[in-house]
Amino acid sequence: MLGIDKALFALHRRAVTMPRARRITDALAELAGQAVSLLDVGAGDGAIAAAVAQRVGARRVAGVDVLVRPRTVIEVVPYDGRRLPFPDGAFEIVTISDVLHHCEAPSEVLAECLRVASRAVLVKDHFRFGAVSEALLLAMDVVGNAEAGVLVRGTYFSPAQWIDMVREARGRITELRWPLRIHDTPMRLVTRDELQFAARIEHVSGMENT
Repeated sequence: MLGIDKALFALHRRAVTMPRARRITDALAELAGQAVSLLDVGAGDGAIAAAVAQRVGARRVAGVDVLVRPRTVIEVVPYDGRRLPFPDGAFEIVTISDVLHHCEAPSEVLAECLRVASRAVLVKDHFRFGAVSEALLLAMDVVGNAEAGVLVRGTYFSPAQWIDMVREARGRITELRWPLRIHDTPMRLVTRDELQFAARIEHVSGMENT
């Protein structure tokens, strides 16, 4: 059984994880533009952060995660899932990919990302459009996170809830990639482009606060 599990995880990596990583890298790099420093929140093994950093020219790249893996391709430090261990504006760009729906306090984490980012936060995540899409997202989450042992909370947000969360974090969406293709057919028929998005979030300026 263990051999079968390994074979299935290897197949999932080739057919799902690797194409997904390439397309998320493309979307985040396009939203970022050029940057000299980048922090990835919920970095995992750091592969996507490293690829994005290479694309945007970032010479300084780091990651944080609540569960640091034994092997990572960038420096990843532990954090408590709420407070980022960096000063205000420590990185030009902060990326957070398919992580906020795992967080206990997503609005707080997004606000922390904005605090640490001097220019922008780049988010890749999901839109929920009702019970059917919620069930699909939960199934994808369980399968996609099984090998890494990541806690799946099953908390997904509608577009209106995303807008409210960004406002609560004192940010504004300045660019949106939606619908976003991240998988190939036939997997694409299940994961659904319209459930996937990437967005650039910037600080609300002083003029916008008045």
